[in-house]
Amino acid sequence: MTPQVTPQATAQATSHVDKQEIIIEFCKEPKTATEIMEHLQLTHREHFRKHILKPLLEAGILHMTIPDKPSSPNQKYYSKLKDPNHV
Repeated sequence: MTPQVTPQATAQATSHVDKQEIIIEFCKEPKTATEIMEHLQLTHREHFRKHILKPLLEAGILHMTIPDKPSSPNQKYYSKLKDPNHV
């Protein structure tokens, strides 16, 4: 008998670096926190916000669509690649 790996176990085993790369790619178009969590197959909202979303925002990797209202129910997050030719 071989053990089955659940999607949650797979998501938990994914490193933070891998999650960051997945989020950066997924958020090329703005996504809600819930959409990002579902994409990563995560269920613990507080852990996601504290350990994944907040560090990405602080590092400037993710950006808010409504930066002056961070807790807006309409808030979405997006990644953007920095264009060295863009001023």
